[in-house]
Amino acid sequence: MLDPSQLDTVAAAFVTLGGFHRAAPDETALAAFWELLEDWPLPDTAAAARGLAEMRAARDKPETAEAIRRDHDLLYGDSATAKVPPYESVHRGIEGLLFDEHTLQVRDAYRTLSLRAPRLNREPDDHIGLEFDFVARAAIAALDAIDQAQPARAERAADAGVMFLRDHLLRWAPGMLDRVVAVAQTHFMRGLALLSLGALQSHARLAGLTEPSDVTW
Repeated sequence: MLDPSQLDTVAAAFVTLGGFHRAAPDETALAAFWELLEDWPLPDTAAAARGLAEMRAARDKPETAEAIRRDHDLLYGDSATAKVPPYESVHRGIEGLLFDEHTLQVRDAYRTLSLRAPRLNREPDDHIGLEFDFVARAAIAALDAIDQAQPARAERAADAGVMFLRDHLLRWAPGMLDRVVAVAQTHFMRGLALLSLGALQSHARLAGLTEPSDVTW
């Protein structure tokens, strides 16, 4: 039986992380995040503990939205060459190309929940932010189905998120996020990568993905 509290926790963490991976926060979003920081929904891993410490350092310094935006740009190549490309296809494809078979597999997975990338055919579907957001949307869809007393639809939605976690994010994101931790220039971006690692670990545990073949760390 699905646990609505677990689904809600996963949705809250993954939608926040997905948004920050896609775009650096402005001052308003940053202030809102600081208000909620001590209530982070998935704190129970070593990576999350380190991530929260980095985020507190970013808050207390304080790091400006502009400094975080510059670091986000340098890391993910928002306007130039990326230090750490944020696309699954680059990390998993034999030739490291965008829009390869992994991108199309991700696109097909999104269709299971009648979703598609917002900039279809202009931005690759397999950006880490979009992939985190899909896991969140799967949890939200399952919660919505539970509210409507549709258990079969809830199971399908929850399963879509877990299968995506297993077949995509766990296969490449940990290595990519480790690289962000190593080269980021701001506490915020290091914290984002570490909280993301912790969220992947927590969700994998909650979903029962504990076999060595299921994870890459």
